[in-house]
Amino acid sequence: MNKELKNALKESFDIPLPTRKKEFFRNVPKPSISNLEFIVTQAAYIRKWAWGLSVLIFTIAFIGAGCLKHDMLWCISAFMPLLALSVITESGRSENYGMAEFELSTRFSLKSVVLARLCILGAANFALFCLLIPFACMNNRTGILQTGVCMACPYLLTTFGGLWAIRRFHGKESACLCTGIAVTVSAVNLFVYQSFPAIYAGQGFIWWITAVILFGIGTTKQCYQVVKQTEEFAWNL
Repeated sequence: MNKELKNALKESFDIPLPTRKKEFFRNVPKPSISNLEFIVTQAAYIRKWAWGLSVLIFTIAFIGAGCLKHDMLWCISAFMPLLALSVITESGRSENYGMAEFELSTRFSLKSVVLARLCILGAANFALFCLLIPFACMNNRTGILQTGVCMACPYLLTTFGGLWAIRRFHGKESACLCTGIAVTVSAVNLFVYQSFPAIYAGQGFIWWITAVILFGIGTTKQCYQVVKQTEEFAWNL
């Protein structure tokens, strides 16, 4: 279509500029919702298996350490990657189910949804983590600091690897990869504890602290990149 014909069509079907546009949008009723209400609403959308897993881990720790008097540090530590998996899968849930574009156009953007779910599950897991430490210390000679570090290391490693995976892979491929990372970390952690128990004590403990710091920094960076990536999705619409 040549330029003259385009200009003729534009002049023939010229659309008048809207009047009182801003006033109209100001008068449109908007449902009010606070940030706290939004977070509570998002908590209801988190899948039940994520909450059920937390209850299961706490129940196992309570029965094993409190009732059966067993050393539960190795068991709780092996469950930490699976607990981290709940955070990872919820952060990539919108894209896996094809809802990312829809949530990008809502009042609360995909960035807000992802950030809210990360904060909710992160806070819930931290509270559970604090409750599990006393049970992990029971029937065990390790102190609170050492116990916490041994539990945090596989959790942070799984979270770091999982968030990295969902940023680079999409759909079912990322979900399978995240599950594989969690299962691998859990199995390796259990194998190391059973085969090389000395690595958890003595001079080897300094390496655990170093690993927790590095994985903590890496996980924080990956969380930031995941949230930032949702902004890039918005610009690509």
